[in-house]
Amino acid sequence: MTDEPRGLPDDRAVSREILELALERKGAVRKCDACGSDKWIVSQSVFLLQALGEGGAVVPGQGVEVVPVFCNHCGLIRLHASTVLMKEE
Repeated sequence: MTDEPRGLPDDRAVSREILELALERKGAVRKCDACGSDKWIVSQSVFLLQALGEGGAVVPGQGVEVVPVFCNHCGLIRLHASTVLMKEE
C-alpha cells in the first residue's frame, strides 16, 4: 500500500459553505422572486461591484464586494454585500 498525498480541502468549497451558512443565518434563503424555485447556487467567487464617478467612469479601487447567488431554475442573480452577510449579529 502506497502513501498517496492527500490534497488540502478546496478553499472555494469551504468558502461556499461558509457563505451558504451565512445566508441561512441571515434568513436570506427563500423562494426565487422570479420563478418560485428554492434551489440556489452560491458563487465560488466574491465579485467587486465597481463604483462609478462623475461622468460614469469607473473609480479604481472603489466599490462593494458582493456574493452572487444564482437561481438554479431561471438564472435570476441576487447580490449580497459580503461585509453585511459575514457580520455577526
